[in-house]
Amino acid sequence: MRIAIVGGGLSGLTAAAYLSDSPGIQGTVFERSPQLGGRAFTYEKSGFTLNYGAHAVYGIDRHTLLDMENELNLRFNSKQVDKRNVVYAKHGQLTPAPLDFVNIMKTGVLTTMEKIRFVAEVAAVITNIHQLKNYPTLGEYLNKSNASPDVKELWEHLVSSNFFITPEEARRVSGEVIAEYYHNLFLSHKPVNYILGSWSTITNQLVDKISQNKDWEIAVKEPVESITMENDKFILNTKTRESLVFDQVIFAMPVQQVAKLLESTPWGQSLEPFKNNTSTEVLVYDVGFSKIINRPFHYISDMNNKLFISDVSATDHTVVPEGGQLLQGIAYLNDDFADEEQKKQYLESKTLQMEALFDTYYPGWRDNTAVKRVSKKAMVASVKNIHSNRLLPNRLDQVPFYFCGDGCEGKGELAERAFSSGRKVAQDILANTASIKALSYS
Repeated sequence: MRIAIVGGGLSGLTAAAYLSDSPGIQGTVFERSPQLGGRAFTYEKSGFTLNYGAHAVYGIDRHTLLDMENELNLRFNSKQVDKRNVVYAKHGQLTPAPLDFVNIMKTGVLTTMEKIRFVAEVAAVITNIHQLKNYPTLGEYLNKSNASPDVKELWEHLVSSNFFITPEEARRVSGEVIAEYYHNLFLSHKPVNYILGSWSTITNQLVDKISQNKDWEIAVKEPVESITMENDKFILNTKTRESLVFDQVIFAMPVQQVAKLLESTPWGQSLEPFKNNTSTEVLVYDVGFSKIINRPFHYISDMNNKLFISDVSATDHTVVPEGGQLLQGIAYLNDDFADEEQKKQYLESKTLQMEALFDTYYPGWRDNTAVKRVSKKAMVASVKNIHSNRLLPNRLDQVPFYFCGDGCEGKGELAERAFSSGRKVAQDILANTASIKALSYS
């Protein structure tokens, strides 16, 4: 069996790693950019390791990466963000973030009665009896809840933080999605971890595993430009090659790009419901210092301005030169603007808010910056998981392909959905292949 995987990001590499581990399967991973990893791309600059966006892993002890570690023999270390050094800023006051029972009791964002109420809500989510799961959206649940404004705001803020969206859009996330996500996260003993060495620690091992199989090829700078079907075979044309024949195709790239590639094919109509899905975009502001400027905490979330700064190097020492410090600021973004000028002004205001937060807690940072990178529209997820968007299933009726990626159905959010959907697609193909072999032998 010959398999084409279109896209060399986390999901494509995951699917390829599982499939290349099985004898009798040949394959090619097609990636349009010069490097692999997609939005998990990592690069070095002046001794600092920079990720294209956040690389925190939520609930790693219950994460798909744990399955991959065992099944693919991956080797990596991780370190947990110190919960006692995570703070919220609200109206100029700092307070412990209510991440566990200890911090809930200490936090200043809730009164004593509100703390009791919130602990009860957490317990209901853990035991899977919370009514939130029965509501179409978080907003509808909060509108009918008798909770105080501060408890409602905390729910919005938690969903904003984990889904990387604004509080307004947090209210548009499905109650079932939120209940399932936090059921998993609240049961985790390791809620927020960093993979030491960044995403490249994972992606490099996946690439190595694929490359060890001589029947597999990784083709970078080679986008797939068209696809047809003849005699139950798929014919792919790329930027550099024509008439490549495959038995199966896996699309591991943003849903919107898949819809565009297939729009003039017999399968284009089936992708119509997904082509206008909106993506999750944030402003990312990375700054690295050759020395530690200040370390008042490891993470601060500005509840008023909807942005946060993470001292990545406080958890992952491998991303900085000896004695250095790497901060990453992220701002959640609205995406409803009348015109480009309004959007430009909004992004500029977010940049100024971020720099003001640096000024407050990292005085002198401007004079000590060794590396700096600002991305005003970095894609976090190709499909924002709100009720008006639809995640793409791994298979569609009347469509002969497989689909995986962070915009597809799968376990978890963000990177985990990329890993879990890539793993599932590969396992489904392997199971189908095994069934066909069994039938042929019988």
